[in-house]
Amino acid sequence: MSLLISGKIERSSGYNLKVDLELPNLGVTAIVGASGSGKTTLLRAIAGLDFTPGLSVSLDGTMWQGPSTCLPAHLRPVGMVQQHAELFPHLTVLRNLQFPRRRRGGYALDLQQAIERFSLSSLLHRKPASLSGGEQQRVALARALLVPAQLWLLDEPLSSLDAPARRELAPLLAKLCQELGQPVLYVTHALHEVLQLADYIVVLENGRVAAAGKPDEVGRQIDHPISDEIDVGGILACDFVSFDPEHNLSRLNIGTETLYVRGDLNNLGPRIRLQIPARAISISRSDTRESSMLNRLPVTISEVGEASAGSVLITLDCAGQTLFARITSLSAERLGLLRGHSVFAFIKSVALDARNY
Repeated sequence: MSLLISGKIERSSGYNLKVDLELPNLGVTAIVGASGSGKTTLLRAIAGLDFTPGLSVSLDGTMWQGPSTCLPAHLRPVGMVQQHAELFPHLTVLRNLQFPRRRRGGYALDLQQAIERFSLSSLLHRKPASLSGGEQQRVALARALLVPAQLWLLDEPLSSLDAPARRELAPLLAKLCQELGQPVLYVTHALHEVLQLADYIVVLENGRVAAAGKPDEVGRQIDHPISDEIDVGGILACDFVSFDPEHNLSRLNIGTETLYVRGDLNNLGPRIRLQIPARAISISRSDTRESSMLNRLPVTISEVGEASAGSVLITLDCAGQTLFARITSLSAERLGLLRGHSVFAFIKSVALDARNY
């Protein structure tokens, strides 16, 4: 069984969102897209917060919304975190966390465990107005994941946190989502934020589904950046080898080849997922180590795309995994790149996130 969402959401402003999705009923599905692509609109429709007569929603065969059915929001078995924490301002943190028990007769997680994991012990007797934005969001996350539900909806839940806090909280959130044993929809405009969480990714673009699939499949479905912030590119599975504290670099292996990434990744587990945007890769016909770029991978050209607007997408095989490089059509012509050629991919930068496989 699965989560089925199909139909159209239309607004008087002329905006519309059209989807036809069958999403897994286990694990984390990330819904990614630029601002205005329809991410939050879709999530609110699933939760029943907005009236959407043209949309059908069902989970595991139970119809929540359709041509003759519309289950009210308060009766839908969901837990939700929106972009703003929306805590009860007159209640302490502890009373906010206790609310799911009163509303639905229990908790999805152990209350004390949630308090400890989200570092809330020192905040329990304070009210939301005295908390920072990041603290409020931690409370909102803990409260949502305490709710007994069949589906959790997280709308950019880490957006109010600074970068160090996001890096600390994201692995914890991934582990908790796995422990829940129920489907989670996670909305964000930052693909790198959810690579360590996602089992499945949906990319929205201008109110349409641009791609959907497992993380390593999504890049193959998109031959252009969704926006300035989202260039899917290739997503590679690597093995952690060691950390070099002198140079602040972690060594990763892809097959027998080596990649270096900034920071100590030892605490992220033995298996690392790397996102490498197509525009972050340059191609050379010859191997050279006289370059400031540490990362160079021997690859084989699987496909040379059609030239468009002066650029070409090159599909590369890297130890049985897929990379993409977007280069100028002039460079492709000068290098004489053809399918089957063995070349070298030089990686300018990588956007890193990880999860245990």
